[in-house]
Amino acid sequence: MIIALPVILQGPVRPNFAQGPRSLSALKLLRLSVTDRCNLRCMYCMPQQGVEFAPKSDSLSPKQIIAVAHAAVDIGVTHLKITGGEPTVRPDLLEITRGLSALKPADLSMTTNGLSLHRQATQLKDAGIDRLTISWDSLQPRRLARIAGAALATDSSQVCYDRGMKLLEQLQQGFDAAISAGFKKIKINTVVIGNVNDDEVADFARLTLENDWTVRFIEYMPLGDSQLTANYDQSPSTVDNQLIIRRIESVFGSLIPVNRDKEAGVGPAEVYRIQNSTGRIGFISAMSQPFCETCNRLRLTSKGELRACLFDGGEVDILPALYPSPDPRKLVELMRQCVLEKPEVHSIRGNRSMSQLGG
Repeated sequence: MIIALPVILQGPVRPNFAQGPRSLSALKLLRLSVTDRCNLRCMYCMPQQGVEFAPKSDSLSPKQIIAVAHAAVDIGVTHLKITGGEPTVRPDLLEITRGLSALKPADLSMTTNGLSLHRQATQLKDAGIDRLTISWDSLQPRRLARIAGAALATDSSQVCYDRGMKLLEQLQQGFDAAISAGFKKIKINTVVIGNVNDDEVADFARLTLENDWTVRFIEYMPLGDSQLTANYDQSPSTVDNQLIIRRIESVFGSLIPVNRDKEAGVGPAEVYRIQNSTGRIGFISAMSQPFCETCNRLRLTSKGELRACLFDGGEVDILPALYPSPDPRKLVELMRQCVLEKPEVHSIRGNRSMSQLGG
């Protein structure tokens, strides 16, 4: 079932109680994109040919990233998340991580595609990362290669299989390294794409039976230019998470709601578990059930823009508050300006790619 998103087209009314997201006191999470570069070309994030990355010289320095995070922590932000692009491609990632950890947030996490964790997991843990979220969109080698952009539609079946198996082997090594390094309650982000990987949701849910992980199913969001946005108006790739729940329940029985306070992080997922499972299942339904009225985050791009919403911009340039040296008072004022630009409800299309915004 691919949906027409009537909930967004009709424009849900903002609840009377939802005053928090437009005040600094509501902010709990700052997502910090440390790079727009990535070692994959996922079909929901980029065109097949990839995108033109910003010059490395345009990226904020470790000192500047830490200064923005420091200002956020000072006004009550409790959770910091390092994102990209793919953060592990940045050579000074450990320096950034140590600086953020020194701020003593309640939680410092990182989102990664996991391909470099076999080399970096222990270092990241030692530098202060508390939790990892790993992106993983298919259990099938050929399909994973296509989704991740590691193989073209014109490549032979064997080429697709070989490249997909290499990705799966790297992921397995990454999970093993993360567990050995002491990471617990790992989260897996699976972007569900209609007619691509939506038939695998029960297989992903099965991973939670014996692993203390949270597998989160994310409705595909049309952001920027990608292989999936080109035809989105005629052939949307978004699958309603209610359908995903029904598919999982048809295999495992009724899902049991989990108290959100018991789940690590302050994200928007609705969390459940399968009867007698070790882990949990989450659903992030930004397209079918927008959660704008409870949004508790801002995003910092690697170039120094604060972003109020993943879809609708509300961008504020913070570079004037970072040069010639960071000014904490100006940074806070720019954060206040940014939260005022949060939309009532986000639009149906986003104007910039996930890799540029850090998700």
